[in-house]
Amino acid sequence: MAVSRSRVVSYEDDTRLADGIRRDLARELHDRVTQTLTTMLIELENFKVEQTGRQSVLRQLDGLQGSTREVLNNLRTVLYDLRGEEGIEEAFIESVRGLLAKFEERTQVIASLSVAPTWPTSLRAPAALNIYRIIEEALTNVRLHSGARLVEVALGAISGGKLAVEVRDDGRGGAADGQSNKPGLGVMGMYERAVLLGGQLEVKSADGKGTIVRAILPREQLI
Repeated sequence: MAVSRSRVVSYEDDTRLADGIRRDLARELHDRVTQTLTTMLIELENFKVEQTGRQSVLRQLDGLQGSTREVLNNLRTVLYDLRGEEGIEEAFIESVRGLLAKFEERTQVIASLSVAPTWPTSLRAPAALNIYRIIEEALTNVRLHSGARLVEVALGAISGGKLAVEVRDDGRGGAADGQSNKPGLGVMGMYERAVLLGGQLEVKSADGKGTIVRAILPREQLI
């Protein structure tokens, strides 16, 4: 019996060690690699604005962005596996409703969700998780920085085959993520996830007028 107990303890210790190594590796990959690649994508997008009319340059930049997104997608899949995150693609809307209910209970801020009929009935697993995390991070910013009494989450479609995820609050507004001019880690994390899905993130905030976080995402990347 003593030998058996020793083996059980050893197995449990090995499992905990392996889980810790996976988490540490996932954190390192995210902090050192994915954030760097995301910053590159954002800088490339900003550079494209300066190249209006230069079609050959724009095509090359599109190619670079496409290759970088492919690397990010592959890396995100690895991180997804390393972290052992559970998929929510089968119950995405219900998961978001649950997130808002917990947020409302914790903060006493009224939280609502609207889903347009044009929203997809199902999402790819990585897309569902990344959109969920964007909403989650936006709610964290509302809780920490806004002083809002109401937050509204809207899921819908816009022209050009794109989907929109919007989180709007009636808080004090001002600098997003509690920073002055430079986006904080929370906002950068949302940018990263939007860019990873081939889209973009807009954050509009003004003193006394609340904040709007809006992710514009290509439908074909999500379903």
